[in-house]
Amino acid sequence: MDADPPRSDAAAAQPAGTPRLIGLDWGSSALRAWLLGDAGRILARRESAAGALGLDADGFHAALLALCADWLEAWPRLPVVACGMVGSREGWREAPRVRAPAGFEQLAAALLAFDEALGRPFRIVPGVMARGQIDSPDLMRGGETQVFGALRHRDGLFVLPGTHSRWVEVRGRRIVALRTYMTGEIYALMRRHSTLARMCTDPDDSPARQADALRAFDEGVDHAAAHPGSLTHLLFTARTEALLEGLAAHQVPAYLSGLLIGTELADAAAWSPHDLVPTLVARSELSSRYAHALHRLRVRARVADGDSAAAGLYALARHAGLLDAA
Repeated sequence: MDADPPRSDAAAAQPAGTPRLIGLDWGSSALRAWLLGDAGRILARRESAAGALGLDADGFHAALLALCADWLEAWPRLPVVACGMVGSREGWREAPRVRAPAGFEQLAAALLAFDEALGRPFRIVPGVMARGQIDSPDLMRGGETQVFGALRHRDGLFVLPGTHSRWVEVRGRRIVALRTYMTGEIYALMRRHSTLARMCTDPDDSPARQADALRAFDEGVDHAAAHPGSLTHLLFTARTEALLEGLAAHQVPAYLSGLLIGTELADAAAWSPHDLVPTLVARSELSSRYAHALHRLRVRARVADGDSAAAGLYALARHAGLLDAA
């Protein structure tokens, strides 16, 4: 599978520093890569749409070369550390998960060596498994690296919006609990494949349309917070409002998003410890929606740096002694 052309601020330029590590955050739908120097300083960054779930067994190597071939050629001994779905059963090589409570040391000790893939030190970060509310396993891959990159020497409650949104509790610098919500996936299914699909259009960039969408989003958040156990009924109100012209087509996706995110926040508020301030990890449009919804519900929250995964990858590589040979 051909990867999309990499997006980079200076793809062919020489970095202003000595490279120590190539870090990869290889998720379901995208591949992000960083060239990291001393102290984890980002020397260059790239991204493609070559997500792990869109590749077959032979596609991972080609996708990585399409994005980073010049880095790999220029620094043939530079180690590579990857996190995310690249280490899943459907990924390049499965990395067994560690069980919570799991600290940084357990994660670093369980890095999977896959050196033969690239002819250099190549490690895949294991995911984390915790017991869920109904004693079923809850899982994540990639989120653990972002959390430890954002930790900054304090305990906390970390929120990772995405296709599968995760809330991660850290105590004593160890992940002790996590809770996963299929918020993003359900939104995509409803938006594209439900009876709502024909009633939805995305708003254009005009201030009026954007304001209309934001009002619809807020209404969805409010309804979900007031009736957190009524999600399936509330989802149907998106259809009735569209049919009876209570919502314009460009407002329906925002209302749907508000219902789903509001329901997640209401449940997470009941599940999570009240002594920890939520920290949103990664800066994105989706994270901005979560921040807006949290503010609307009067929940104080912080926002972590958008490159938390890069910081976590560098810290794991340093702890594992990979940087000594770079």
